[in-house]
Amino acid sequence: MNMAPLTRRDWLKSAGACGLILAGITSWSTCARADDETTVINIGSDRQLFVDRLLIDEMDGTTLRLHHPVRREKVFAFNKPWEGELSWYPVVIRDGGKYRMWYRAWGNAIAKGEIAWKSRYTCYAESPDGIHWQRPSLGIHEFDGSKENNLVFTDPQFANVCILKDDNPATPKEERYKAVARSSAAKPGKIYGAVSEDGVHWKRLDKPLFVERPDGDFFDGAPIVYWDSHQQRYMCYVRGHRPPDANRKVLRSIKVSTSRDFRNWEPVEYIDIGEPWREQFYTNGAQMYYRAPFYLLFPKRIVFGRKFDPQWKHDGLSDIIFLASRDGRHFTRLFHEAFIRPGLDRNNWHERALMAGPSWIPTAQGEMSTYIVENYRTKDVHVRRVALREDGFVSVNAPLSGGELITKPFIFEGSELKINFSTSAAGSVQLELRDAAGKAIPGFTLKDCPQIFGDEIERIVQWKGNAHIDKLSGTTVRLRFLMKDADLYSFRFTRNE
Repeated sequence: MNMAPLTRRDWLKSAGACGLILAGITSWSTCARADDETTVINIGSDRQLFVDRLLIDEMDGTTLRLHHPVRREKVFAFNKPWEGELSWYPVVIRDGGKYRMWYRAWGNAIAKGEIAWKSRYTCYAESPDGIHWQRPSLGIHEFDGSKENNLVFTDPQFANVCILKDDNPATPKEERYKAVARSSAAKPGKIYGAVSEDGVHWKRLDKPLFVERPDGDFFDGAPIVYWDSHQQRYMCYVRGHRPPDANRKVLRSIKVSTSRDFRNWEPVEYIDIGEPWREQFYTNGAQMYYRAPFYLLFPKRIVFGRKFDPQWKHDGLSDIIFLASRDGRHFTRLFHEAFIRPGLDRNNWHERALMAGPSWIPTAQGEMSTYIVENYRTKDVHVRRVALREDGFVSVNAPLSGGELITKPFIFEGSELKINFSTSAAGSVQLELRDAAGKAIPGFTLKDCPQIFGDEIERIVQWKGNAHIDKLSGTTVRLRFLMKDADLYSFRFTRNE
């Protein structure tokens, strides 16, 4: 059987032409060529997560398990005079030796039953560890007769701001930080950009980056922007409105656009989630995963038609869900269950209580964190840190009775194989390398691989005490995992340097 390697770049160029949807998954998927050759994915040395089924061929006794973040500390209370019940949207990055956060402050936002639009600000905070935060006195903008505050944007026409530190090597230093934000509630809505050298002192761009079109654009949500180093372009995710459904409800959804220079953008288009839109995605929580070339979404889902507190004046409940992609446009939704539930806090049981920020960042060895807003629209509104193990969104899970997973054929680059895994004291993982036809490769069989047990983020796999697989690099192989009471989160081929 002839095998033609399909690289990530090849797939990104051909995905639109193929229009392939395999079991509801549209991403780096196997695609039939005109000569009917079967293609093989070249994963190179990219870390592979199990957030889609792209590489999965067979599963026997194993399942895919969604893992839920652990709630950690309340790290930030919106309790300053310029903050208030509608403060939200923490954008957190790790920048050198510190953590930096920008957020929306909406102080005393409800006045005489109306929203006080003019009191929307963007503020800045810093932390040495991602847990303990301070508001530096910036002295830039005046509030109530004083500049002793942390305000960086005060223009109400520049709200719901998303910040990025731009890793584009072509970016001049005076534009190392970039921002996007929506304009006021006036129609048509617009999204503007801004640039900065330090992330604190900003220059607004004159022309809007986007202007709403009458065919489903609706920019009242929180836009998110980042630099995609894999495809060498900027990505911007905004809210869209799907046409009314059978119940005449407009569905809040997600659109995306790309740009090579941050100034000129392609028209925004709906993302593909591999299924019809049936739910309300109020925000998007879009981001590039920092350890692997995956595009992730953490939308706030609103479920209308139910109330937890009969006295709450607004309809609906909210939680956070999870989707993943390999190109930023076509997303896989393996799980319809919530990624983050409202939890025990009664103030999270209403229609807009929860929202996830647009980043996962390392906060401890083997741990990553993101920041969510809880208790929105209440006096207790705050930012909480939630944590997962690195790569820990989804795992291949096996019970103690055992199970296995066999991958599809792929090509890799590297001299050793590392796995991110966890077992019980009685559990184990064993690996076998097979050829394209599914035959075990001598020297790399299950019998050659001693049982692996423990809990490690990057464990080097060995066969007969040998971890070197250089001779197989660039050839077509499969992986077979034999597991007992274990979770496998990711694997990666690397060079032993």
